[in-house]
Amino acid sequence: MNINTDNPIVKYSDKGKPFPYLRLFYETIESYILEFKNVRLEKLTEEDAARCLARIFKKMEVNGVPVLTFFKEDLDNWAKLDQYHKTQNLAELIAKDIFCCFDRNLDEGDHFKRIDRLYCIVGENGKRDFIMYEEPKSKGLFGKKSGEFTPIAKYFADLKNQYDADFLPKTK
Repeated sequence: MNINTDNPIVKYSDKGKPFPYLRLFYETIESYILEFKNVRLEKLTEEDAARCLARIFKKMEVNGVPVLTFFKEDLDNWAKLDQYHKTQNLAELIAKDIFCCFDRNLDEGDHFKRIDRLYCIVGENGKRDFIMYEEPKSKGLFGKKSGEFTPIAKYFADLKNQYDADFLPKTK
């Protein structure tokens, strides 16, 4: 899944404005949400939304480890919450990991925030669908030349290379 940077959430994010992590996360995984009942998440009841997200989280991995195993301690801390609030909390935690690089409120000087976690959803055939930002193919005569990357595209490419080399941490 490629993160859509033409999305107004990313395009118009600025310091001082709250960054809607969950909305961007739901838009990014929308094709998996639609598999559940062919309806957008906000149209589902709380119970169906929790069930839908739980099914996605069961297929999701972080750094090659199942998400539910990686965040077991957090899930144990939320044991008293109902299923809907557990899934919402986990979705927010994951969304903040994935999209922190786009949140201008978290910029560290001239650099954007980075993490050492790469998320993917494992399909029925075992194929991993990584949540990344890849540079769009250039169009026209004056488009970007191949090999030119924005810093965020380079960051995601580096994360993928670290994943492939098995250098990313397997525990929180």
